[in-house]
Amino acid sequence: MEVGTLYITTQGAKLTKVGERLVVRSKENKIIHDMPFFKVRQIFCFGTIEVTAQTIFQLMYRNIDLVYLTKSGRFKCRLSNMNEKSVLSRVAQYSRSQDINFKLEMARKIVIGKLSNYRNWIMFKNRHGVIEANDEAFAVNQAISLAESAMSVDELMGIEGNGSKIYFEAFRKALKQNLSFFERNRRPPKDPVNAMLSFGYTILYHKVLAAIEQAGVDPFMANLHSNINSRPSLALDLMEEFRHFVVDNVVLRLVNLAQVRANNFTYTSDKGVLMNDFAIALVVREIQARLGNSFYYPREGKKMELQEQILHQAYAYREAVNKGVEYYEPLVFNR
Repeated sequence: MEVGTLYITTQGAKLTKVGERLVVRSKENKIIHDMPFFKVRQIFCFGTIEVTAQTIFQLMYRNIDLVYLTKSGRFKCRLSNMNEKSVLSRVAQYSRSQDINFKLEMARKIVIGKLSNYRNWIMFKNRHGVIEANDEAFAVNQAISLAESAMSVDELMGIEGNGSKIYFEAFRKALKQNLSFFERNRRPPKDPVNAMLSFGYTILYHKVLAAIEQAGVDPFMANLHSNINSRPSLALDLMEEFRHFVVDNVVLRLVNLAQVRANNFTYTSDKGVLMNDFAIALVVREIQARLGNSFYYPREGKKMELQEQILHQAYAYREAVNKGVEYYEPLVFNR
């Protein structure tokens, strides 16, 4: 069975190549991980992690994605090999970038998919008496109706923003621990819940980005989010349907089971919040476990790990680029 993604959070750790195996040692020279390269698809390095030159060459030869982030989860850089078999799909994608109708309809699908996941979760929690959220469920459903008739991408972005704000009002009600969460904020996150959400979204973003590159489409050519230099906006588009089901669920569970507490976070001079080593390792482990859980995937008609569904959705987007917008359907989960 493949490990898939490897997360390195031990400060001072060193990644080395030993024959055909990847060996990760702590600064005390204790082995943390030891596995064959063929079992690894992607590596996340948080903070001060050393990677030898031989290891980097082997990772690139095997098309294993290497992502560097700060200890708190802020992106620094990625090392990845190019997909040399993607030229025709990219030519089609560049053509689609000039197709106003394609961009609008794809953006519409993305927004409706995201908001549908929000609505389903709110209705599930409301139905089971976890929260009182009739108003929020109605408002998000109204936002979905507005998205169905929106006439521009800018209008869709506004609808998505309003729908997300309403969702996080319901999300706040579901929290059983007071960690000063009042609304979604970032750069910097101003409370522990937002710190975990931002950290988790960063992990998800790079999972989606790696899937996009494996599928062979240009990650810088998006439909909903603006195309900006140095920002792979397509990853922002395609991660929308997974935000709630992958990250938000993990954060909610950690808070409600009191697996994280206020003393696992520190406040910075710019009024931001940072996670300590324990919280970082816990969130990484729980998101990794979530991505490895299997759920029904309608496109294939069978259960599949979430990380595999992310990859399949990237390939579905490539198919839509080549054949038409109707070939892409965002994943909508029941709760």
